[in-house]
Amino acid sequence: MEFDRIEKDLARVSKDKLIPETEVTTTLQRGLPPMPPIPQTPESDRLMAMAQGIYGEIGRKLTEEGSGGAADASLSAGVGTPTLDGFGIVGGNIHTPQEYAEVESVAPRIYLLSRMIMKLAKK
Repeated sequence: MEFDRIEKDLARVSKDKLIPETEVTTTLQRGLPPMPPIPQTPESDRLMAMAQGIYGEIGRKLTEEGSGGAADASLSAGVGTPTLDGFGIVGGNIHTPQEYAEVESVAPRIYLLSRMIMKLAKK
C-alpha cells in the first residue's frame, strides 16, 4: 500500500539531521477528518458573500450547506482558515452506484471557481 511506503520514507528521511543539534519527529495520521462546522467570522462571511455574488452574475444561487464529509478543505477549516468547499459539479448520491452529475452545472462551476481565484489573487 502506498500509505505504508510513504510512512516508512517519512520516518527514514526525518532521521537525517541536516542541522546539528536539532531533532525531527514525524507522525502520519491515516484518514481525513470530517469538515468541521465553519465558525462565522467576518472573513468567512466575506468569502461566502463573494462566492454568492459571483454566482449571481450568471443568474445562479449559491447556498450554504454541510455534508459531514471529508476533503482537503477539512484540514484548512480545522485550523480556523476561512474555507469554502464544494466548487465541483452539482450532483447527488455521492460514492454510491447511483451517483450522478448534472452536466449543465460544469460551466457555471468553472466560472465560479475561476472568478474566485481571479478576485482573491488581486488582494
